[in-house]
Formats: sequence, structure tokens, C-alpha cells
Amino acid sequence: MFTSNKNMKNFVIKKEKRHNMQNILIMRKDVLYMKKTKILVPLDGTERSMHSLNWLKKFFNKDDIEIILMNVREIVLTEDIVISNQCEFLANESELVLADAIKELEGYKCETFSTLGYSADEILKKAKEDRCDMIIMTKSTKKGLPRMIGSVSSKVIKHAETAVVVLPQ
Repeated sequence: MFTSNKNMKNFVIKKEKRHNMQNILIMRKDVLYMKKTKILVPLDGTERSMHSLNWLKKFFNKDDIEIILMNVREIVLTEDIVISNQCEFLANESELVLADAIKELEGYKCETFSTLGYSADEILKKAKEDRCDMIIMTKSTKKGLPRMIGSVSSKVIKHAETAVVVLPQ
């Protein structure tokens, strides 16, 4: 218990309301500027994948996180030849997906990233390069064993060096 304002000079009082509860936090000034949680959110453009944005908004305060929105477009190479028109089309598609996500996360600090490649490999690479604290993704709608969580999600869970949250449909 603090008895005078002199003892409080190195502390900050922060009030916040979460889940209908009022919390009062007393924080030291030197830890006040802690690193924000960096969250990677891979999106494939489906309505299902956009559910991860709603979940994120429900459980994270916008002031506590940095979000990397990612879209990976898989491309099939034939004899290592990529048609430039196809790449341009995929880039435009990717921009639309990420623009929709940005609108959904208005007020949040977001960065966007799009690439061509195999989804799981690119997600793992980005999470490692950017030192993400968490990956939030939705499960697949495929049949068989991958039906449980999805083949991309399975590989990400198996090889990620960070926490992975896989949301149901």
C-alpha cells in the first residue's frame, strides 16, 4: 500500500474495462512501454478465414498488439516458368483480401504482406523472420485427416516456433 504521492512517482495508474469488469492496474513506468504482442494472421480470402479477425478483436486490446495480415497465393510452376499475367492477377487478388481485412481491423496497428509460394512454408517463414509471438488461423474445410484442422494448419502447428491458435469454422 502506498502512503504518499512521493512513493507513487515511479508508477502509473491505468484503468481499463474488459469483459464488463473494471480493472485498475498499477504499473511501474519503466515497464509501461513493454513490447506489443506481434500476431501473424494468415488469410486466404474466404469468409471462414476472416473469422480469425473477429476472434482477435474479441480477445486482444488494440493497444496491446501489432498485427501482420498475410496472404499467400499458391502458384503452380510448369518447367519453372511463371506467366507474368498470372502473377499480376494473383497480386491483385491478394491486395483485395488484405484491404478487406484492414477495413475489418480499423484502429488496430496492421502491416500487410503477400507472397507466392506454399502456404504453410511461407507462414512459418514469415513468423520466424518477424519474430511473431502468435499465429492465429482458421481450420480447413477439407475431408479426411486434414479435415480435423487442415493440412496447412497441421504443418504450421507441427513446425512453428511460436504459439498457434487454430479457430473452428
